[in-house]
Amino acid sequence: MEKRIETLEMLSMEQENTIETLNREVHRQQLSIQALEVQIQYLKTQLESINKEEHLSPEVEDEAPPPHY
Repeated sequence: MEKRIETLEMLSMEQENTIETLNREVHRQQLSIQALEVQIQYLKTQLESINKEEHLSPEVEDEAPPPHY
Protein backbone atom coordinates (compact mmCIF):
# COMPACT_ATOMS: atom_id res chain seq x y z
CA MET A 1 0.00 0.00 0.00
CA GLU A 2 2.83 2.40 0.86
CA LYS A 3 4.48 1.76 -2.48
CA ARG A 4 1.25 2.61 -4.33
CA ILE A 5 0.92 5.89 -2.46
CA GLU A 6 4.52 6.80 -3.29
CA THR A 7 3.89 5.98 -6.94
CA LEU A 8 0.77 8.15 -6.97
CA GLU A 9 2.65 11.01 -5.32
CA MET A 10 5.42 10.76 -7.91
CA LEU A 11 2.89 10.77 -10.75
CA SER A 12 1.17 13.77 -9.20
CA MET A 13 4.46 15.69 -8.99
CA GLU A 14 5.30 14.84 -12.59
CA GLN A 15 1.88 16.05 -13.70
CA GLU A 16 2.30 19.29 -11.76
CA ASN A 17 5.65 19.85 -13.47
CA THR A 18 4.14 19.12 -16.87
CA ILE A 19 1.25 21.49 -16.22
CA GLU A 20 3.64 24.25 -15.13
CA THR A 21 5.78 23.74 -18.24
CA LEU A 22 2.70 23.89 -20.45
CA ASN A 23 1.47 27.03 -18.69
CA ARG A 24 4.80 28.76 -19.32
CA GLU A 25 4.69 27.75 -22.99
CA VAL A 26 1.11 28.96 -23.43
CA HIS A 27 2.07 32.28 -21.82
CA ARG A 28 5.08 32.64 -24.12
CA GLN A 29 2.93 31.87 -27.15
CA GLN A 30 0.31 34.39 -26.05
CA LEU A 31 2.98 37.09 -25.83
CA SER A 32 4.14 36.17 -29.33
CA ILE A 33 0.59 36.31 -30.65
CA GLN A 34 0.06 39.74 -29.13
CA ALA A 35 3.28 41.03 -30.69
CA LEU A 36 2.22 39.65 -34.08
CA GLU A 37 -1.20 41.28 -33.75
CA VAL A 38 0.50 44.64 -33.16
CA GLN A 39 2.69 44.12 -36.23
CA ILE A 40 -0.31 43.15 -38.35
CA GLN A 41 -2.17 46.26 -37.27
CA TYR A 42 0.86 48.41 -38.12
CA LEU A 43 1.17 46.83 -41.57
CA LYS A 44 -2.56 47.19 -42.15
CA THR A 45 -2.34 50.90 -41.34
CA GLN A 46 0.64 51.32 -43.67
CA LEU A 47 -1.13 49.50 -46.49
CA GLU A 48 -4.26 51.60 -46.08
CA SER A 49 -2.11 54.73 -46.18
CA ILE A 50 -0.39 53.59 -49.37
CA ASN A 51 -3.75 52.76 -50.96
CA LYS A 52 -5.09 56.21 -50.11
CA GLU A 53 -2.01 57.87 -51.61
CA GLU A 54 -2.39 55.87 -54.81
CA HIS A 55 -5.99 56.98 -55.16
CA LEU A 56 -5.03 60.62 -54.61
CA SER A 57 -2.10 60.71 -57.03
CA PRO A 58 -2.78 60.74 -60.78
CA GLU A 59 -2.14 57.54 -62.64
CA VAL A 60 0.84 57.47 -64.99
CA GLU A 61 -1.27 55.75 -67.64
CA ASP A 62 -3.82 58.59 -67.58
CA GLU A 63 -1.22 61.21 -68.42
CA ALA A 64 -0.82 62.37 -72.01
CA PRO A 65 2.35 61.16 -73.74
CA PRO A 66 5.26 63.62 -73.99
CA PRO A 67 5.22 65.93 -77.06
CA HIS A 68 7.91 64.00 -78.93
CA TYR A 69 5.60 61.01 -79.51
